[in-house]
Amino acid sequence: MSSNIFRIAIIGAGRGGEALLQVLQEDSDIRIVAIVDARVDAPALKQAALLSIPILHAVEGIPACDMVINVTGCSDVSERLCRYFSSDVEIMEGKAARFFYDQMCKRKAEKKQIEQMLAEFEQLNRIGRHLNTTDSLSRMLKLVLQEAMQVTGSPAGTVSLYDKRSRSLSLYAASGFSDSFGHQDRWVIREGGLTERIFSERKPFVVPDIADSEELALNSMLAEEGVQALVAVPLALGTETVGILYVNDFAPREYDENHLCILDLLANQAAHAIQKARLFETIEQEKAELKSLNEHLEARIMERTADLTSANEALTRANQAKSQFISNMSHELRTPLTSINGFSEFLIDGFVGPLNETQTKYLKNINISGKHLLELINGILDLAKIEAGKMTLKLEKVDVAALLDEILLVLQGYATKTSVRLLLECDAAIPGIVLDRTKFKQILYNLCSNAIKFSPQGGEVRIVVDYNNSAAGQHNDDELESYARLTVAIHDEGIGISPEDQVHIFNPFEQADGSHSRNYEGTGLGLTLTQRLVEMHGGSIEVNSAPDKGSCFVFTLPVEFMQKAPVEKTIMPADKPELLLQPMHNKPLAVEPDAPVIMVVDDDAHSLEISTLYLSDAGYRVCHAMNGDDALLVARKKRPFLILLDVMMPGKDGWEVLQELKIDADTSDIPVIMCTVSENEELGIALGATDYLSKPINRELLASKLKTLSKGIHRRHRAMHVLAIDDDESIRELYTATLTAQGYRVHTAGNGPDGISLAESVEPDIIILDLMMPGMDGFEVAERLKRQPRTQNIPIIVVTARELAVAERVRLMGHIEECVSKEQFTRERLIDEIRQIESIYPYQAGLKDNISGLLNHRYYQIRLNQEISRASRNSEKMACVVFDLDGFSRFSEMAGDAYVHSALRKVGSFMMNNLRGSDIATRHRVDEFAMILTRTELEGALLVVNRLKNMIETYPFPGEEGLDKPGLTTSAAISLYPVDGDTPEKLITACHERIHKAKASGRNKLAYEKNGGLVII
Repeated sequence: MSSNIFRIAIIGAGRGGEALLQVLQEDSDIRIVAIVDARVDAPALKQAALLSIPILHAVEGIPACDMVINVTGCSDVSERLCRYFSSDVEIMEGKAARFFYDQMCKRKAEKKQIEQMLAEFEQLNRIGRHLNTTDSLSRMLKLVLQEAMQVTGSPAGTVSLYDKRSRSLSLYAASGFSDSFGHQDRWVIREGGLTERIFSERKPFVVPDIADSEELALNSMLAEEGVQALVAVPLALGTETVGILYVNDFAPREYDENHLCILDLLANQAAHAIQKARLFETIEQEKAELKSLNEHLEARIMERTADLTSANEALTRANQAKSQFISNMSHELRTPLTSINGFSEFLIDGFVGPLNETQTKYLKNINISGKHLLELINGILDLAKIEAGKMTLKLEKVDVAALLDEILLVLQGYATKTSVRLLLECDAAIPGIVLDRTKFKQILYNLCSNAIKFSPQGGEVRIVVDYNNSAAGQHNDDELESYARLTVAIHDEGIGISPEDQVHIFNPFEQADGSHSRNYEGTGLGLTLTQRLVEMHGGSIEVNSAPDKGSCFVFTLPVEFMQKAPVEKTIMPADKPELLLQPMHNKPLAVEPDAPVIMVVDDDAHSLEISTLYLSDAGYRVCHAMNGDDALLVARKKRPFLILLDVMMPGKDGWEVLQELKIDADTSDIPVIMCTVSENEELGIALGATDYLSKPINRELLASKLKTLSKGIHRRHRAMHVLAIDDDESIRELYTATLTAQGYRVHTAGNGPDGISLAESVEPDIIILDLMMPGMDGFEVAERLKRQPRTQNIPIIVVTARELAVAERVRLMGHIEECVSKEQFTRERLIDEIRQIESIYPYQAGLKDNISGLLNHRYYQIRLNQEISRASRNSEKMACVVFDLDGFSRFSEMAGDAYVHSALRKVGSFMMNNLRGSDIATRHRVDEFAMILTRTELEGALLVVNRLKNMIETYPFPGEEGLDKPGLTTSAAISLYPVDGDTPEKLITACHERIHKAKASGRNKLAYEKNGGLVII
């Protein structure tokens, strides 16, 4: 028996004892140990016997208990109890006994009520589960109605739903009524009626007897069905009432609060069920509509696609026709201009003998007219190329001060001729900046020549050049932005431009006023081209002018800067330029019998003669071919040092000749310069051309390209020279021993000045430079070397014993080829770096790799610094990826240069086609490509890398037949910023270390780090 049972003995079996017995015997926490009464016929004794409660007739026989309740009201019994029981037993009688009885009754009632509520809540929970398992509104409402009728004991009920648009109710579920009652029509809510009251008060409405209700007594339908009592509960959902739940009875009755509470809960569940069902119906309806719409849309899309395809094909044909027309027109116009300008210049320069004054005058008129016509043709073609998106920028580092001197030297003759004074105001210390040299000169030529042309005699044209690196934003010592502003303003004192004309002056073939075109020569294309060229650089141009008050054209370019410099303004008169043009020879020099042979291929005899004169004057022997077939025969027979190849020829054109030259093993290594009016540089380079010239041929440009090619050819016939500049003698000895064993000629210098002097005298192929040296440090040495014409193109490998700050890397940007930490500078690393530098074109000034079509590794260094800086500012992640083609050395030996170049171009195109707008892809080394994936984590980088690896593996590269299956593949490595490093050196080093480990484990591998461990797959 549990120790928590409370034992009670009842004294007295009359009505009081009987009542007490009924209350206590149902309580599981109480045990009645005995009931005592002297009478044998007392009312409670019979019930006690049924309950197996011990019956006693004297107090003295009561067993042990906790409490005795005396309901006899006899004092004698009370005294006997006090004598018999100890003080541990509680004796309750009189009012205390009555109070105990009342509390037990109340407890019993509360317990019963709680049990009833639990049963009802369990019932509601069961209803809720059923409602959630069905999507049918009809089944939901019938289930709610049945439960409501069962809870209230009602024989009938209905559920009606409200239509807000028509303010009407419709019967959705009914039970307990006749069949005709369930087919009634919808009814509109009457103003002031019962339904409106239910909707407005939003609480249950009880009618115990319809006969007593004036509002319902006249309801014929309820009367016909015999309804005499009802409860109406609104189905409320938020602030909206969606229907009414009715329970009905066919006799008058009362509904208690418990009934109303349960009905209210059921109504709430019903409202949510209605909302769920309606949403489901809406979704199904919309799905059906979408399906129908998709079926119709697919047909319309197919129809529209067919229309667009047809229109696109028509546009493509029109664009091809336009391009062909421009190409043909430029060929037909520029080819005779080549002869006109070339022969007139040779006659003026006295190559065929002295001329009298009249002859010279006429020839100059011919030459000027030819150049004017050429300017018009070039303007039209440049404008067409810009509009077609075919004109690109060739970015290179430019010394602005020297370039301005060069431009002013050309303009000074024109200004002097018209008695106009030229003044230049320029920041004294503009650093080396990166822009398109040719197009920058074209912008200034156009604006300055206009200013001179429209200025009066004795007037002044002032050119103001301002450099501002504060425009790049806030920066500190550890972080510099990559772009500053170069602003150039050209002021003149000419006729000015009215506000109305300023709106039109940048439109093609329009000048400030029609009369000016008669008074001042010009095509009306200069300002249009100038604006487009400025915008191609990402800049802007504007004009400030008024009639008779002169004009000021201002253009601003965002330029990449190398270092900060103090701004000091100096005024330099332009009539005393420091640059001097070297005079040309009056007649061609004698050509040495062993001079290099150059073959000129052109179907135009005049162009052939002009090229021969140019090349002979430059000291070369010349052979000719006037069609493609002859060109191939002569090339195989003569084996020239260089081929100048025209494109537009009858029969086999230049592109076909170039392709056959590069496929033939006997001629594939001969450099080819495309010489044409069609200006399709990309196609020429893609087919293997070494360089590119446009007609009419510029004598100085041709000589410059020949000098560059000659220098590159000569270098291949001697040992490679390396200059090591380091203040540590032991390091210098290490360089000498290591590199000499590899066949390099090594020169050493112990300080900066000696290193610069030795570089100028020896002109080495590569310079290895220590940054931290006493006196002149490596930073200054690199800057001075890049400023000297004889050393500016020599690749520099910087060696440093410490990590470089951002500002120091920016200072080196564009001056060096590689930066290596001394702690990782092993013999193998040194040899590897030099061999990679040796493979790069040492005289290529721009940032584009002409073989793959991608940007080169110098651009990669510049952008990687910028992207790390940007990622640090914006708390973004970034991925660096390096690809290394497997077995490329063997492929190069087997396939030859033509197939090698084709493979590199194809890999480059794969990368370009898989770039997002902000990503960068470069050819990093000979067989190595690199990518920067901005705002990218490991998962995104893996998707890109695996896609490119699969494309390279599955592509049938020509010439790979001799390789082991599956042919040409690539290994790759990924490093993440900032997890694997926060500097370019750390990220690139991580990639190289991982790719070496990957290639050591086999071909076609991918290496990256995850969860602290290296993964190679």
